[in-house]
Amino acid sequence: MTFTFRTLAMAAGTSAALLAQPVVAAPSGTFHFADQAKLITMDPHQHTGGGTSYLRPVYQALFDRDPNGEIIPVLAESYTSEGTQVTVTLKRGIKFSDGTDFTAEVAAQNINRVIELGVNASLKLAAKAEVTGENQITITLKSPDPSIVEALTGTAGMMVSPTALKDPALDRNPVGTGPFIHAADQSREGELHVYIPTPNYRNPEDQGVERIEISEIPDNTARLNALKTGQVDLAVFLSSPQAAIIDRSAGIKLLKQPGGTTYHLSILDREGTIVPAFAEPKVRMAMNYAINREAFSKAIEFGLSTPASQPYSEGLWMHDPALNGRYGYDLEKARALMAEAGFEDGFEFTIPSIPIFASRLEAVAGFLKEINITMNIQTVEPGTLARRSRTTDFPATNLVWNNAIDPKFMTTYYVAEDAVFNPFKIVPDPELTALSTAGLSKSQESERAPIYFKMLEKLADESYMIFITTTPILFGASDAVAANATVKFRPGTDTPYFRGLRVNN
Repeated sequence: MTFTFRTLAMAAGTSAALLAQPVVAAPSGTFHFADQAKLITMDPHQHTGGGTSYLRPVYQALFDRDPNGEIIPVLAESYTSEGTQVTVTLKRGIKFSDGTDFTAEVAAQNINRVIELGVNASLKLAAKAEVTGENQITITLKSPDPSIVEALTGTAGMMVSPTALKDPALDRNPVGTGPFIHAADQSREGELHVYIPTPNYRNPEDQGVERIEISEIPDNTARLNALKTGQVDLAVFLSSPQAAIIDRSAGIKLLKQPGGTTYHLSILDREGTIVPAFAEPKVRMAMNYAINREAFSKAIEFGLSTPASQPYSEGLWMHDPALNGRYGYDLEKARALMAEAGFEDGFEFTIPSIPIFASRLEAVAGFLKEINITMNIQTVEPGTLARRSRTTDFPATNLVWNNAIDPKFMTTYYVAEDAVFNPFKIVPDPELTALSTAGLSKSQESERAPIYFKMLEKLADESYMIFITTTPILFGASDAVAANATVKFRPGTDTPYFRGLRVNN
């Protein structure tokens, strides 16, 4: 398959006047954004969890998604895909902000670094990248992967200057090809990160503001107050009492973006190494039945979410209607399953939490207590939950599933023996492995959907992923930002587009 992204070209003979470039207004104003995640690293290839907003002003990926969700080229020009070979043709004449040329050699070096580090699960199926032309690279896959180009729209596809790749302090000194550079001298570690226009940038129209400020505000109340007082123009929220207050506050609005996330528990120790009870599927199913999702959505998430028994929400091709309500609240059935498994008297385990998840886990702990399970909550540093969930420090964890990502990630994140969130290296049921392979062998959504429905049904039976609620992506915005046509949101993520953004302040 060949995919070429076409740009409009002026017809031959067009007058010189028409060929003249329009005057681009100079960057002006400051855009203030608040992220709920703490900055852990500015090295995109080491990045996990939330906080991609800190990377987006500086780094560009080979591809991106436009506001309608369509994949568009950024540093790439086109690509072809044939079996396990994906060939990407790159744009010419692009430079990093340090003056280094962006070349095929640099692109291959970046992709190979992502593969070798193994932090980013989206390239788990990639074997290597190599230069196959002056401005061309070819990525060889271990097996067919219909979502490989989608993976290259995120941190896996972000290109870092080869000079910066040698910098041991890359985690705080990012160098990309983007329209902005990180102004470390104006930033405050742990509080505020400042970005200013990249000098001599190739597309001045992308640089609408003269300053971007991204604040680290993990506390929901503090983030809401910053929005109310005008300290920030836009802030991201999970479903919370603070998010519910936004629409009832003068001068600010709650914006609900498509996509969203599904909150879930994940049983990591499913062979019972630390917690023997977790080796029993009936215990895991009992936990599923013990959670009152309707009450959870209303009381803990203030009606901003919907109950979920699967990772994907209605309207997406990966959503299986047959799984709706699969684990409805049934305390009697939950207690019976605990008894059948031999754990009627219950057991105890510890789960990690970050502050923004505290109320969620407290509610879940209350539900589990009804079937004699004591869930102890241990707070970890904000921004480290995903990283800690990749270790054997805890027998279970709680995370959010991005509704925008391909179902192949069920395997690379959770199911496969080498999956990111399978730190105990549990060998999956052969049926799950076969279904995963079959899903990757098809390119059309209509062919893939029935395969993944079977996979989701099997996962529901094994019940080591306990889905609770799905929430749209929520932003709190000032009235001015809500009415600003240049403020657009990247589908399925909690980050706005910074390129082309303009403000009048």
